[in-house]
Amino acid sequence: MTDPGFDRLRTRGGTTSRAAPLRVDPQGRQSLYSVSGQPPAPGALTISCSSCRERSVVTPRQLVLLALPSLHLPFVRRGHPSWMRCPACDRRTWVKVVLTL
Repeated sequence: MTDPGFDRLRTRGGTTSRAAPLRVDPQGRQSLYSVSGQPPAPGALTISCSSCRERSVVTPRQLVLLALPSLHLPFVRRGHPSWMRCPACDRRTWVKVVLTL
């Protein structure tokens, strides 16, 4: 007879007759690592592309590297006023740069 305190332990070398349990995430740990649908953190720079419709969050250093060379026409083009490289599709296109406060 086995001790009731060790009923959850698997016996050594023996195969279990039960099927392997499904991987269920009851505590939502996967949601800790997903970034879709979350607003960017304060101080983040978001680039919104007019051609691929993707939004990318970049650091200030990445923004400088993407913006060299670039063209900014804020009074002529209101929706996407900056002509620079998009980090998502890697093409030069009209983008909108937003600083999240």
